[in-house]
Amino acid sequence: MNRRPHIKSRGFGAPLTISFVMHLALFFMFTYSGLILAPRLQEAPVYYVDIVNLPVAHPQKGSPTVAGSQTGAVPQPPAPPQSMRLPAVTPPKTSKGAPAAKPSTKTAPEETGREFEDRLKQLERNAEARHQAAALEALKKRAAGTGKGAAGMPTGTGSEAGSDYASYIHSRLQDAFRTTISYQSKNPVVLVQLTIARNGRLLRYRIKRSSGDRIFEASVVATITKAEKTFPPPPGGTEFEQDFLFKPQGIGKQ
Repeated sequence: MNRRPHIKSRGFGAPLTISFVMHLALFFMFTYSGLILAPRLQEAPVYYVDIVNLPVAHPQKGSPTVAGSQTGAVPQPPAPPQSMRLPAVTPPKTSKGAPAAKPSTKTAPEETGREFEDRLKQLERNAEARHQAAALEALKKRAAGTGKGAAGMPTGTGSEAGSDYASYIHSRLQDAFRTTISYQSKNPVVLVQLTIARNGRLLRYRIKRSSGDRIFEASVVATITKAEKTFPPPPGGTEFEQDFLFKPQGIGKQ
């Protein structure tokens, strides 16, 4: 009589545990490998460029704003004209012992409400015209480089007064981004490549990197659509292409 050897089964508990641990390790490795191995984007230094400081092909070394300051001097509104100031009322002088003068019974013709409104509106228009003239004169002085410092860029090596085109486009995007920014994720990042034609029109934009936040991507597209109306033609008559990094904290250049 042949006896078959009795093999004791250990069950599937240990192999299943080992398999689960290995699959879990592979899952985390593939999930976070993109974050660990992704190349870090190097941001170029950015400067806010005043809209008066137009872009040039070879900017000189200087300040990115024309007057040599970040914001520039804001002209103060002119003082109100003399006709808008109420005259001070002084009591009449009387000598000692002299009887007090009787108040005059004659009254000046009263000004109607309509005449007063018309005169006030005319004074306001004159004051606004003087304010606009003062602001325009200040901008002309800044454009002529009469302020402190030279109109240029901190990294400029040329001989032309103005900014480089990439910094100018960045500043226009930054201005538009303040009114369109919206996001739902914690820290979304979108890398966009802009291509601008020789006449200043936006040829195309391409999203090179997205964080998956569709609301933030929509705000980035709205920013580009709003800012492209202010793009001037690139200096030199050539197409311009540049990468811009959009984050909730602001926009960077690549």
